[in-house]
Amino acid sequence: MSRRSFPPLRGLRVFEAVARLGNFDLAARELNVTRSAVSHQIRTLEDAVGFELFERNHRPARLSDAGQTYYPVLRDAFDRIEQSTKALALERDADELVIQVYVTVALKWLIPRLHDFEQRHPEMRVRLSTSYVDWDFDEEHADVGFILARRKDAGLHYRPLFRAELSPVCSPLLVKDQTLPLEPEALRDHTLLHVYTAQEDWRYWLEAAGVSDIQPSDRIAFDSYVLAQQAADDGQGVAMTLGPFAKDELRSGRLIKPFDFSVPYVCWWELVCSAKDRHAPKIEKLATWLTEQVRLDPEIEEHS
Repeated sequence: MSRRSFPPLRGLRVFEAVARLGNFDLAARELNVTRSAVSHQIRTLEDAVGFELFERNHRPARLSDAGQTYYPVLRDAFDRIEQSTKALALERDADELVIQVYVTVALKWLIPRLHDFEQRHPEMRVRLSTSYVDWDFDEEHADVGFILARRKDAGLHYRPLFRAELSPVCSPLLVKDQTLPLEPEALRDHTLLHVYTAQEDWRYWLEAAGVSDIQPSDRIAFDSYVLAQQAADDGQGVAMTLGPFAKDELRSGRLIKPFDFSVPYVCWWELVCSAKDRHAPKIEKLATWLTEQVRLDPEIEEHS
């Protein structure tokens, strides 16, 4: 095959911008270069093609006869490149799903189930973006978020999934000489481990238990429930779990619930996305699947 012969591609881009905008200064602003750089690229292109593209000393920029013939062809080529690029990007994006998920939810609930979603939707490419803040959705970097909706923002669409339940947990060794279930006042003899991004958890539970003079320890705090649970597993104190995220530890006996009641949290775990994307097929696929997974989990109170 013969080698293609093109004029300078940078010059073509500059020429297209000037011809489309009808102004050297506007083209320079769009391309983020100086006006003199635009003029230089036009001169270089004219030297390469062998004809003038603009009438000299005319403001605003006016195409020469040759330029008027050349511009529609170049505009069509640029339009086709742009349209094809956008189409391919949309096709790629349609199959890629970026899920922002709180780290404890990812480790303790979502990841063990993801293989089922992948088997049902082999065309989808899932990327998890874990967060140590469970309520803020970063729509610039994720398609959808799995969050605890402590607050709701305009412009976002929320789908409730299940209610969060507050339950203290600890190592059985921590209370091995005590009769279970404990009375809430027994917490005075233990360190209350807390998540510093959710300091209200213990307050909600203690108020519901009728205890008002106990405070979580200030000596040690964690940025996620999973770390607080690990500290409880190590016997460092009593941690608060939120939802079904200590299920494996409870089943294995590494953690126990020393009290006989849980407190419904004021917020729900919800799926959130931009309002304009609420009916996007890839988000609908995830929402349908998550709703089913919640329904199949006997330890979750699903939204009705």
